[in-house]
Amino acid sequence: MLAKRLFPACTRIPYVIQKIGQIRESSFKSSLFLEDISPKPREYEVTKNPVDWDYVQRLLPNTVVPEPVKKDKYPSGWKPQAENLSELPYFVQRTRNHMIPCYLRISHLKTRRTTLLKNIKGDIWLLEKEIKDFLRPQNYQPIRSQVNEFAGFIRINGDHVNAIKYFLENKGM
Repeated sequence: MLAKRLFPACTRIPYVIQKIGQIRESSFKSSLFLEDISPKPREYEVTKNPVDWDYVQRLLPNTVVPEPVKKDKYPSGWKPQAENLSELPYFVQRTRNHMIPCYLRISHLKTRRTTLLKNIKGDIWLLEKEIKDFLRPQNYQPIRSQVNEFAGFIRINGDHVNAIKYFLENKGM
C-alpha cells in the first residue's frame, strides 16, 4: 500500500529534475557580437566642410519654431498678430507655434464642454465682457464664465472656440 502511494511520486521525480535543470542555449549571450560579424573595421572620416553639414542640418529638427514669412494672405487662412496692439487695454499672447491659445476641454463622459482662453495680459475683465457681448446673440442661454486674473485665463461654458478665435482675429490678436 505504501508502494502505491509512493509510486506516482517516484515517477514524477525525473520529470521535475528535468524541468529544473533545463538550460536554454538560445539567449542573447549565445549570439555573436557586432564586431565578431565583420572582421574589417568601419571606415569613416571627420569633416568640417559646411557644404556637407547642410545635408545633416536639414535632417535635424528645429529647436525653435521659425518666424513666419510675411505675406498678404496665407493659403491656410492663418493670420499673424497685428503690429499695433499696444493701444488695446488687454493682450492675448500667441503660443510658440504662433496660434491663438483657445482650447476646448471635454469632460464628464463627454457631456461637459468648456472653452479655455489662455495667455491673457492686461484688463482681463474687459476682454471677458467683450467676448460675452460677442457671443450673446448666438446663444439663447446666459453665458457662464470664470475669470482667473492671477493665472491669466478665461473659462467659458460651452463650445465657443471658433467664435472666440474669429473675435480675436478680427481684433488683430
